[in-house]
Amino acid sequence: MCGQRFAGLCLLFMALPLLVGCGAMDVPLDDSRFKAPISKLDVVRILVSQRDRSPATFQEKNLAYLKLRSFNLSGVIFSKAYMAGIDLREAKLIRAKLNGADLTGANLAGADLRSANLRGADLTGADLTGADLDDADLSGAILQDTNFNRALVRRITLKDAVLYEAKFVNVYLGETNLGGLDLREVDFRGSDLSNVVLRGSNLEATDLEGIKFQQADLQGVNLQRANLEWANFSQAHMQGADLTSADLSNADLRGANLHLAKLAETDMREARLRGANISDADFTGADLRKANLFAVTALRSGFAWADLRGAMLSKGDYSGSLFRDAKMQRVELQRAVLEDASLMAADLRDADLRGTDFLNADIRGANFLDADLGRAKNLFKARGLEKARNLSDVNW
Repeated sequence: MCGQRFAGLCLLFMALPLLVGCGAMDVPLDDSRFKAPISKLDVVRILVSQRDRSPATFQEKNLAYLKLRSFNLSGVIFSKAYMAGIDLREAKLIRAKLNGADLTGANLAGADLRSANLRGADLTGADLTGADLDDADLSGAILQDTNFNRALVRRITLKDAVLYEAKFVNVYLGETNLGGLDLREVDFRGSDLSNVVLRGSNLEATDLEGIKFQQADLQGVNLQRANLEWANFSQAHMQGADLTSADLSNADLRGANLHLAKLAETDMREARLRGANISDADFTGADLRKANLFAVTALRSGFAWADLRGAMLSKGDYSGSLFRDAKMQRVELQRAVLEDASLMAADLRDADLRGTDFLNADIRGANFLDADLGRAKNLFKARGLEKARNLSDVNW
């Protein structure tokens, strides 16, 4: 009997180091997920006891799945608290400290989170429908599949936030800085992004049909292959933006600054660019049929192989631009400036070129069949005049 006890003690002592070693791999003792949950009554008691004193604190506490709907929790400290699945619908959380809190699956619909600190918080799958987040700080927050539909999010901070599959449906994001963020899977349907900062953000292949970007800062943004049909970019700052192969049909780009923008292979049928700055922009192979480029500034822009049939280009300055092999049948190019431009092999049949300045333009191989060149300027000072096609058939 004694021998059996002795053997048992020996086994216990042998296993002890292993048990200690396993314990060292456990979750840290200060992890709020593994702390004893506090009750709704506990919350009420703490709030009452701290009334008219310093803010109540639930830092690193376990409040998961509590029902705290319509509670006044303004200024309360929830830093690093475990609050998964908590019901905070219509609660007041003005200036509340929720930094580092776990709010996965939380219901915050209609909550007042103005100026709240949500830095580094995990809001995966949380519902913030109709919530007021004006001036809230969500820097570094995890917002995967988070619902912000119809929420107020003016001037929120989202630096380094993760927004994969976040939903901003029917939201006004004006004055919000979304610069440098990966927004490829974000749902912006019906939202207004006027005046928003999207400088350097990634919106590749995103569906942004009909979205308002008026006066927005889109410098250097990646919009390759994005659906921008009927989108409004009027007065937007789009210098250096990459819109390669994007769908911009019927888009409004009036007065936009597209200097150095990449627009090769874009669909811009019936797009409106009146008064836009498109200097040094690349429209190689773009479809600009019936687009309106009235009075644009297009110095040194590239339209090689572009389709401009039926487009309006009157009164624009295209000095130094490249229209090589462009389809320009029935184009309206009245009183435009084509100084030093290249129109080599361009198809200008039936084009309206009245009053246009061809000073030093290269027109070798260009087809002028049935074009109207009435009152054209400096045509005889164009390069390659003798190699242009069908000039004898035009209306002078």
